[in-house]
Amino acid sequence: MRQYKPLSEPIPLAPTLAQRLVQLREMRNLTCRDLARYSRLPLKRVEDIESGIETWLSSVDRQKIAKALVIEPSVLQEVEVRNNIDDEKYMQEICEQIAKSILAGAANLECPSCGGRLKSNIQDALDIEGNSTYFARAFCLNCPFVLK
Repeated sequence: MRQYKPLSEPIPLAPTLAQRLVQLREMRNLTCRDLARYSRLPLKRVEDIESGIETWLSSVDRQKIAKALVIEPSVLQEVEVRNNIDDEKYMQEICEQIAKSILAGAANLECPSCGGRLKSNIQDALDIEGNSTYFARAFCLNCPFVLK
């Protein structure tokens, strides 16, 4: 395991996730490829984060990157930005439209949060009386959006 000496004077950290990841990686004298290897993330994912395409990390990815950089995960988490849609009613309407589209057989739907691709399916379940009920399920491949 790599060990690093603490710096004599604190260095101000960058204000965005992309800039901070680049700054910390360079402070550790690592390339993108090195960080991808040490964190066990795909190189494309590390490049997307560093270019600002991704502004939020899952808990697992945050921990992997933090361990590779020998930092606390909170150092990354404090500058993450989730792409949320504020209006709950608007979001509910969009989710209902997506669910109807999935149940109608639509494929290759777009995520309402980030515009990425939704992975969707139809779940067959039984209600209390034993009748078949169908539910649309979907999640984004790029962001934390989930259709419930």
